[in-house]
Amino acid sequence: MELITAINMLEQWRPIMEWDEHIKELPNELKEYWDMILKARNKGRSADQIGLSKVEIREISELINKDLQPTKAFWKYGVKYSRNKAEMLGMKDVIDSYYRRVKSYYLVDVVTKEKRQFYSLQDVAKFLKRKDYRSISKYIDRGLLITRTSYKIYKYRTFKKRKRF
Repeated sequence: MELITAINMLEQWRPIMEWDEHIKELPNELKEYWDMILKARNKGRSADQIGLSKVEIREISELINKDLQPTKAFWKYGVKYSRNKAEMLGMKDVIDSYYRRVKSYYLVDVVTKEKRQFYSLQDVAKFLKRKDYRSISKYIDRGLLITRTSYKIYKYRTFKKRKRF
């Protein structure tokens, strides 16, 4: 009932379509009503509305950190995954780090057994002092030495599965 009163009071001030445009002109006596409408308008859902507890959110984050796809991790708890839901639940950094990690490449030096992680083929090309990164793609996951180097290149998932190099 209070929300209807707030809408009526603001309607007397200006039509609904003009509220957002003229909000700076809002009289002080109507600010309380405006705050009430903003709470009702809240686009972001809380974890309670989605139906997940803090423990479940933490468990989903742990699953994603263990390289389970976000869609499958959310599905295990009966929630359909969307990036917006993840952001509402405060998992934006977990999702971002997952995608960054999964799309990364590893260079393994055959001689020294040194491993280097890169987040794009352009970074790999810069490290190898190559002008073009596209020639590197034919060596990915094949176990072949990149020409004129002592490096092999692997995608994250292949690198993770391999035990020895």
